[in-house]
Amino acid sequence: MMVLVCAISGSFVSSQNVNAAPQELSASVAEIRVRNKITGLVVAIVTKSGLDSIAVDGIRQQGKSNLITATDRMHLGSCTKAFTATLCAVLVADGKLKWTSTVEELLGSDVPGMHADWKSVTLEELLRHRSGAPSAPSTEDWKEAFSCTDSPKECRATFVRSMLVRAPAPTRATFAYSNQGYAIAGRMIEIASGKDFESLLAERVLLPLTIQDFGFGIPTKSNANSPSGHAEDSTPRDMDNPNSIAPAGTLHMPVGEWAKFIAFHLGAEPPAALAGAASQLAHLHARGDIEPFEALGWMTADRAWGGKVLTHSGSNTLWYCVAWLSPEKGFAVLAASNQGGDAAAKACDEGCAAAIHEFSKNGVAATKR
Repeated sequence: MMVLVCAISGSFVSSQNVNAAPQELSASVAEIRVRNKITGLVVAIVTKSGLDSIAVDGIRQQGKSNLITATDRMHLGSCTKAFTATLCAVLVADGKLKWTSTVEELLGSDVPGMHADWKSVTLEELLRHRSGAPSAPSTEDWKEAFSCTDSPKECRATFVRSMLVRAPAPTRATFAYSNQGYAIAGRMIEIASGKDFESLLAERVLLPLTIQDFGFGIPTKSNANSPSGHAEDSTPRDMDNPNSIAPAGTLHMPVGEWAKFIAFHLGAEPPAALAGAASQLAHLHARGDIEPFEALGWMTADRAWGGKVLTHSGSNTLWYCVAWLSPEKGFAVLAASNQGGDAAAKACDEGCAAAIHEFSKNGVAATKR
């Protein structure tokens, strides 16, 4: 099935500073990729100063010889959610949204037939996956989302309206991971700002962080030199989720660009345009009171190597990535593959463990995740 791709994309830049990884980490990444039999693997260490080092191994597409590079775009899947939550923080700082803003307050006039049980659901509940938003879309909604030929904003509006006229799942206050909840949050952003989600994310989050090389949807549709995604059996495939759920997981960019966003969440000095959002970081990172103790756009955990850490993984089944952040220690590790499935997830986990070990040589207690 052909997937529509948002036309918004940053211009390709190859001049970003890319620091080669230490030889041992590079060797580890190569060994991990080959042993797990995946197409490509990128692993990075990030500090408050930005990208510390990056190791890359593999190819852009099976059957071709082009090597994957440190500046190639990688699909971030559900790691997009942290960007969406950060954009919400921007609008909260602006006074255009509140964490307690309700679905009815923002979307009531847009969805006159809204089911009563949706009306008091808050933005924060949506971002924490505790809103009653369905874990999976209805078959009819999903089919329509894939076939929608309107703008991403209009496709998203149609998708959200269809959800909101039906009762939410009886799981409100209970954690139930939902891409659909982030689509609703994205629609609330659009109503509050008067702009489409994709443009606003670029304008208010990505560009202030000097992230210029990015896009939404299939990476090769935005930049022909990008790697292709691959199914678990290593078959090249270029597909993505519909842009109706872009706030949940269609962003792509090089890992080095992603590192700029991660540095912001580690507590780097923010650009002036993100000073307000920076003041909301404690709220974004605050753990929920009930297991799994999620944050906004992140999951949380306790690890010996990093204390109280933030994490999230992402996959559209053809790509895989994962981030682990230790704001307490001031560093993070990232891994991404242009292949989906269990082998890619395992390789990314092992790549992160190798990066943590590499960083640990400078004084952080080394341990397996």
